[in-house]
Amino acid sequence: MPIGETSVDRRTLLKLMGASLAMAGLVGCKGEEDEAALPYVVQPENVVPGIAKWYATSVTLCGYAQPVIGKTFTGRPVKLEGNPDHPASAGKSDSFTQAALLNLYDPNRSRSPLQQGKLSTWDAFEGAMVDNAARLDGQKGRGLCLVIGASTSITLGRQLDAVKARWPQALILGIDPARPGASSKAAQALFGRSLVPQPRYDAAEVIVSFDDDFLGAGPFQTRNGVLFGRSRQRRQSGQGRSLLFVAEPVPSATGAISDRRLGVAPQALDPLMCALAAGVGLEVNATDDLSPAAQDWLTSARAALLSARGRSLVTVGDYRPERLQRLAILINEQLGNIGSTIGYIDQPPLLTGDPEQAWRLMAQRIEAGEVTTLVCLGSNPVYAAPGRLAFADLVRKVPLVVHAGLHVDETAQAANWHVPLQHDLESWSDAVAVDGSICILQPLVRPFFDVRSQHAVLDRLMGGQIAERTLVEDTWRVRWGDEFNSRWREALLKGIVPGSKPSPISPPIQDRSLPLPPPQGPQPTVLVRPDPSVWDGSFSENAWMQETPRPLSKIVWDNVIQISPELAHREAILDGDEVTLSVGEAAITGAAWIAKGQDPDTISLTMGYGRTVLGGISSGAGYNVGPILTVDAAWEVRGAKLAKTGVRRKIATTQPDHDMGEHDFSRVITAKKQVEPKSDQPSFYPEKPMPDPSWGMAIDLDLCIGCNACITACQAENNIPVVGRDLVAEGREMHWMRVDHYFAEGGGEPSSRFQPVPCMHCEQAPCEMGCPVNAAVHSTDGLNLQVYNRCIGTRTCSSFCPYKVRRFNWFDFTADDPQSVQAMRNPDVTVRSRGVMEKCTYCVQRIAQARITADKEGRQIGEGEVVTACQQACPSEAIVFGNIADPNSAVSRKKAQSRDYALLEEANTRPRTTYLARIGPDLAEEDGRT
Repeated sequence: MPIGETSVDRRTLLKLMGASLAMAGLVGCKGEEDEAALPYVVQPENVVPGIAKWYATSVTLCGYAQPVIGKTFTGRPVKLEGNPDHPASAGKSDSFTQAALLNLYDPNRSRSPLQQGKLSTWDAFEGAMVDNAARLDGQKGRGLCLVIGASTSITLGRQLDAVKARWPQALILGIDPARPGASSKAAQALFGRSLVPQPRYDAAEVIVSFDDDFLGAGPFQTRNGVLFGRSRQRRQSGQGRSLLFVAEPVPSATGAISDRRLGVAPQALDPLMCALAAGVGLEVNATDDLSPAAQDWLTSARAALLSARGRSLVTVGDYRPERLQRLAILINEQLGNIGSTIGYIDQPPLLTGDPEQAWRLMAQRIEAGEVTTLVCLGSNPVYAAPGRLAFADLVRKVPLVVHAGLHVDETAQAANWHVPLQHDLESWSDAVAVDGSICILQPLVRPFFDVRSQHAVLDRLMGGQIAERTLVEDTWRVRWGDEFNSRWREALLKGIVPGSKPSPISPPIQDRSLPLPPPQGPQPTVLVRPDPSVWDGSFSENAWMQETPRPLSKIVWDNVIQISPELAHREAILDGDEVTLSVGEAAITGAAWIAKGQDPDTISLTMGYGRTVLGGISSGAGYNVGPILTVDAAWEVRGAKLAKTGVRRKIATTQPDHDMGEHDFSRVITAKKQVEPKSDQPSFYPEKPMPDPSWGMAIDLDLCIGCNACITACQAENNIPVVGRDLVAEGREMHWMRVDHYFAEGGGEPSSRFQPVPCMHCEQAPCEMGCPVNAAVHSTDGLNLQVYNRCIGTRTCSSFCPYKVRRFNWFDFTADDPQSVQAMRNPDVTVRSRGVMEKCTYCVQRIAQARITADKEGRQIGEGEVVTACQQACPSEAIVFGNIADPNSAVSRKKAQSRDYALLEEANTRPRTTYLARIGPDLAEEDGRT
């Protein structure tokens, strides 16, 4: 989509809406369920239209399985939820998992093989691969370089072992542009084996994080959010502390919810961490040359850690150097935390490689002319490679380049052969979850296009013709032997291989040495991280994720060059100024964005933009960070220079102002400031009896981590359209749920706060009073509803709403859909048309389904039987929904707490959605006091 300040192009909007509004396959696609897949619940004898079937499977992120159960109607997947049977997710999910469904229906997915950019067939590809395999046989694989994207698949590992056995001189490399691997190197050095840390955030009363955004986006977010939420709930119930200290150069989601945050320069993390290590008894060279703010933070963090030996945890971000990773392990050992609040499991074999070494070795081999066949399986090295490697030029030196992926991306366009891969939801495979358990991926639907799985492509490269399902079954048939049939069925039903989760270990430390600290480079420092919405570019073609606001900046459809207020003042830069960032002769150009709390001499960049996907919605959006990176400096670059170009850019953000001013939208209770007791205000509305059931919601701001899972889950559940960058910039986004972010100024670091805002479902709703045609109405069970066929689009209800949670369809996003895309949305939710107002309904379709089921069984709706989409996705359980007429319901118990308050209470709308104030640092430090 164009990113300039142009008028709204209807054709462009329809292109964006293609997948979002038509959650269905393409013309000619049967959309049939795979008869070999086993449903999550008891399978009916026949498929009944309108009756959903659920299947347990997984989608992958950075190679790790994200366990889900998929909801299907007549063979078409319409919604993903976290698998409640999986210990890592506990039924929760993140934005990427929710949005994975849209990738399945992406109209820009690759549909057939291409040879030299022209349509071809699988028969032609397989014939070419048979000839190439015969040539490789004669050379024992010499000249073959196989580049695998991030994967933990057991079956793929077995196949690669077969490749090594057949072609011993082949070079097999794994690349993951979002995985630096420093923590694995540290574990290898100290423990003598490649291990993955398994922090127990639920067991830690004190957590000290050094630039570790463990609650931010990524494959571990759901697990970490679940565990951290349990820690905060334990604190609320008076069963111990839950203190979080964060030191970081760039504001993060984890820093936003911390009890004590310290903004610190990247190069100052080493002396700060050494001072902490010395303070807990380790013999390291430490300095006293810390700023007053750093010394104060350090004193508090050290005291908290020493008071919670064996119940504390020190973490370091994986993008920090190996030296700091080792130091964190030694500190945890010194405090008695290893085996208590942190353990270790073996690294999945396909993730054990060194990413830096992989890039170097591949480039050297190609430059020397030693690579005659380059196969990129689920990887995109032309885009992902550090820019100074000039990989696009290197690829031209390889006689045969084969690319297998979901899109005709940068590497596909440079390849001799491109073949399309299946999406996880239409594929047979297996993968390891973040807790080490193994998940079986079974298809929710037969492939829409003429596509193959990674396993099938690799089999064809070796000249094979084995069926995709058989390739996966063979892996487990060898492992299970005579028990295969029963164990295979059980794994499909549950989505997890029973007994596969390893127990975390506490290995002895074999080497306590620390590398020397890196030399100090020139300022400012540039930090590069995956984007919280499109990650490393894996979701750049996903319109839902493009339009999901970043947790702190709320920017959509773009990446920015983020700088501190001090640097902005020094260089006279404003938000939206186009700037050029140069490192030596390399440079990138993007829009500047000023972030409070960022270290003065640190610049933050994110990956995943500057794409050139053929026909993609991401083409032309943002900048590609690659040109300024090298193999040795892929995450941190020193000595950058900023220069204004004189051009202004309009940045699309859903929240231009983050200052609460004199208001207390997002409240924090402290020892001196409590939530004032509720008092009934006078009203002209007559009092109404509360029927049973009466629905309401409580949102605990002490638990919200700002992850945006609720936003994407709501969008997937309720057929909410994507409107594009230009309309968002005009304030016309359509999300029913938003997560506001505010700064509360204090004496030191600015304090961040998150606040999810759905419809309040007011008892005295101004929207109902203002609607001239009675389209905004009140249901008997307390819901504020919108009757779409009455709405005439006066927008009076929106102007009357003090919470600004109503969304107006300025365009008919569902009209004139391309013939290549047919609509298949959630059939339980009405599709809205132009001129209609819409908003959160408390997932009324789920309430109706529960009511129908209860009526059939002659009973009342039970506690917990209705779960809204946002509540179901929330990993920290910040959102609670239920019957407020029942004093014993979970939502009633939440609302009975002293922290409960109503947003804009002075408006006297008496909302059914209320909030629980966040617990301030002074109360958090008191053991169990809330």
